[in-house]
Amino acid sequence: MKLKIEKAVYGGYGLARGGDGGVVLVRGALPGEVVDADVVARKKDYAVARTAAVAEPSPHRVAPACAAHGACGGCRLQHADYPCQLEMKASALADVLRRIARIATGPPAIRPSDPFRYRHRGRFQADAGGVGFFAEGSHRIVPIDACSLMVDGINGLLGACRDAAALGRAAGFVVASDGERTVAQFAGTAYDDRIAGLLREAGAAGAVFRDRAWGRCGLDFRLGGFVYGVSPGSFFQANWKLNLELIERVVTLVAEGADGRVLDLYAGAGNFTLPLSARSAEVVAVEEGGDAVRDLRRNVARNRIGNVKAVRARIERFRPSGRFDAVVVDPPRTGLSERAVGLLREIGAPRVLYVSCNPAALARDLSRLSGAYRIGGIEAYDFFPQTHHVETLAVLERSQ
Repeated sequence: MKLKIEKAVYGGYGLARGGDGGVVLVRGALPGEVVDADVVARKKDYAVARTAAVAEPSPHRVAPACAAHGACGGCRLQHADYPCQLEMKASALADVLRRIARIATGPPAIRPSDPFRYRHRGRFQADAGGVGFFAEGSHRIVPIDACSLMVDGINGLLGACRDAAALGRAAGFVVASDGERTVAQFAGTAYDDRIAGLLREAGAAGAVFRDRAWGRCGLDFRLGGFVYGVSPGSFFQANWKLNLELIERVVTLVAEGADGRVLDLYAGAGNFTLPLSARSAEVVAVEEGGDAVRDLRRNVARNRIGNVKAVRARIERFRPSGRFDAVVVDPPRTGLSERAVGLLREIGAPRVLYVSCNPAALARDLSRLSGAYRIGGIEAYDFFPQTHHVETLAVLERSQ
């Protein structure tokens, strides 16, 4: 069918109306374009289509930088120039907040990033055919020689990882780099001298296997005046440069409220905890993951911080004590559970700073919190250029 794209919506789609007036979400199309599209799925309230040909292209359409674009399930927006990507994400974020949380806000300005070579961590798939990423909606691997989103240290190891996969011993794995050292994690693979040798020759500092580790496996990042150490198995923000901007903003907003006690939920290895400690009387950092909690406690000790209490617990089972002047929450993509929402209501801190990588989950949770908190501001950060993802900071003020 021939379709006129009305606007961008979340997921990297362009929204159009079919001949019957029904909604069609079109992959690979930009706002304002006229495209020939093939329907690939029909849902109850809409259809999903892919662009087969562009009849009237947008002036913002560009040739994708990666040969795997369209096959790999990662970058959905490489066919748009970077200013257009930012506009599409801002429009889609505002649309989600309006539809789900009934928050009437214009498209927020999005803090830009380096469009390429920004990722310090990547999760790859491998088989005898090579190394790459899953094709969208399948477990078929799209092989690549390099990823244009990864920093050079990560791409430098992919050849060795491809050779390891050819040995039939590696499947899914993670490669991470702090800019100086690059390490790999083969969580599902037993230690193999041949794989370790391949990585050593390629310049890896170390690797973690299912049963043992080789070399120096930790990474160190500068986090303001602190050293932030993480192991390959711990989550950390892949776009480190923009992460530092977000942290600075969060710390500033916390300090505006009060120089008191701060609760950091889903604290990880201390991404917000460490900088917050310099501007707070006490930070209580809660994290469930074992690797992350060990990194967090090492980071607190390494930086000689005396006002952080690290708690290993599921958020749903955490029982707070005392008053908190601010709460920082940075949950996984699924957002907050009902219990976590109840916890925030129970604590009743004057200010909550909610960091989210999933606009739909954020909008749902803001709706749940609407009786107790009002929206003080919505900010967005382009942590993931070329993809449809966007990081959002919601500033919540307690309702009087």
